[in-house]
Amino acid sequence: MKRSLYSLGSLALALAIIACLAPSAAADSAGRHPASLLIYPIFDSSPGAGTVLSVTNVSTDTSVIAHFIYIDGDDWREFNRFEPLTPRDNFSISAKVHVPSARRGFLYVIALNSLSQPDALNFLIGDEIVADSKGNFLYALEAIPFCSKEPFVGNGDKWADFDSEEYFKVADKMYVSSFLGQDTRGNLPLTSTLILVSLVGSSDYETRLDLLPYNNNEEEFSLGLAFRCWVQIDLLEIDEYFNDWFLKANTGWDDRVTGLPVTSGWIELDGDRAVDIIGNEPAIPDPPFVGAFIQALGPYAAGHLLHESVADNPTNGRLEF
Repeated sequence: MKRSLYSLGSLALALAIIACLAPSAAADSAGRHPASLLIYPIFDSSPGAGTVLSVTNVSTDTSVIAHFIYIDGDDWREFNRFEPLTPRDNFSISAKVHVPSARRGFLYVIALNSLSQPDALNFLIGDEIVADSKGNFLYALEAIPFCSKEPFVGNGDKWADFDSEEYFKVADKMYVSSFLGQDTRGNLPLTSTLILVSLVGSSDYETRLDLLPYNNNEEEFSLGLAFRCWVQIDLLEIDEYFNDWFLKANTGWDDRVTGLPVTSGWIELDGDRAVDIIGNEPAIPDPPFVGAFIQALGPYAAGHLLHESVADNPTNGRLEF
């Protein structure tokens, strides 16, 4: 593998930016509890990439069957694996070993009881380490937890419903707390990537989101993004608005990124509607979704889950199992 050498000055700049990009652990602690369902926003087993997935049963006295469901982001194929977890047990594996025929996409893990049925077994925590083939860098993400109420009220329809009855609801809006102006020039390109998972329950729907990016001078812009099921997309693939030179030339940005000659901003994401691409079903308003955000400076990267609004999404999400 080709390796590049960077000056100490470039390395110091990279570390300073990555320190700014990585949120503190306390920022998301309020919503990160052991749960009965975990969503991993991405797995990447394409050539030159790899993902190590981990799930842990924190219970002191209850065994859990972890039902892994992988969804291939290219053709929407589903792959199922079942892993027993005894009390205080951990299971970690390479996605490439677990599902050799899947390339990249997302996955979720559902806690099953001894009868192989979903249950209120809020004992699972998880995370992943991703070696990214697209940007040639490494980052880590927590799994997104969804708890169940006790006792579990399932309807036996083979759907995990985010309706506050089976699993807690999805947040109404998502946020990227900050992004830096994108700059692909030079030895240390500054790039950012959105990873999004639709929870409308079918790849037959195109999920359409409203994106409201703001610069650091409270100027609002309006963009849109449409995807089916799952997407990993660079900000510059969405719109030139995120380019550093565009922000400097066309907006009233405020030069307050101390010590760094780049612009900054943040993004609000809200579901508009999900449309059946075949045309047989009515549109779904306010489609639920989750996701993550990755920022990289050359080979140095930091990732975090999207921040969530307090309000629940009025539309119930669902995933098949």
